[in-house]
Amino acid sequence: MLHKKRCIFFLCLIAFSTLFAEGPRRKKLELPGADSPLTKKYRDNYLTDAGRKWLREVLYNSAPYRPYIRAQLKKRRLPMILQYLPIVESDYKVHAVSKSGAAGMWQFMENSMSPYLKKNYWYDERFDPWKETDAALSKLADNYKMFGDWSFALAAYNMGAGAISRTIKEHQGKTYWNLAENGDIRSQTAMYVPKLLAVADIIENAEYYGLIDIGAIDKIIEGKAPEQYSYLRITGKISLSEIAAATGIDLETLIFLNPALLHECTPSKETYRLRLPYGSAKKAAEDLKRR
Repeated sequence: MLHKKRCIFFLCLIAFSTLFAEGPRRKKLELPGADSPLTKKYRDNYLTDAGRKWLREVLYNSAPYRPYIRAQLKKRRLPMILQYLPIVESDYKVHAVSKSGAAGMWQFMENSMSPYLKKNYWYDERFDPWKETDAALSKLADNYKMFGDWSFALAAYNMGAGAISRTIKEHQGKTYWNLAENGDIRSQTAMYVPKLLAVADIIENAEYYGLIDIGAIDKIIEGKAPEQYSYLRITGKISLSEIAAATGIDLETLIFLNPALLHECTPSKETYRLRLPYGSAKKAAEDLKRR
């Protein structure tokens, strides 16, 4: 009888502990505004079935590039939340081009490339995700130095530093959230930071929101080290197919590693730094000399 009572006691204790067990805690984001009505609107949208499917797709898109972005953010001591900005900008699509002409994963406009990126007949560095990442992080860091506030730095990335400066001057003392919620900045910029926060909140708190698959995908990406590459300086025009034939490096690999090349060949009258699989540059140089 005593044994039976003990069993009942322990079963009740287990049931009580399970009932009141604390679930996953919601991690606080680096930037304010995660619980604003604007952020909630997008978070609710991204938590629908269609939104979850989209998040899975963009996480897969981000896998080749986020380890590099994360490493650069740590190196530069910038907020890690910025790793999600290409989701808002382009769904992490390297060749994305908007109706307004913004291009690449980080969506640089042609008139905002200088001094960060170069473009000519032969190449457009906006389509190089590694170079465009360096450019975007430099631009965001410059914006933060200018405004001293990450929400305004992000708004400036979206609508231009000059435009956001004029808006701040017209509405002195107002925060980004005051301006966004009162309709004092253009709608695209008012949506920009809330979208970033909504995406970041869901991914970083995937278990809290019951999205086990998204959390698992994200952990795999976070655990990866950045890929290493070798580089070979090539002077004059040579097609990637010729390089592939001479070196034995897969053509698709060369195209993937050098997406800025607009015609799948190096420029005719300058030296181009070609990205290659790690450890292959020396042999490739020898192979090309013999071709």
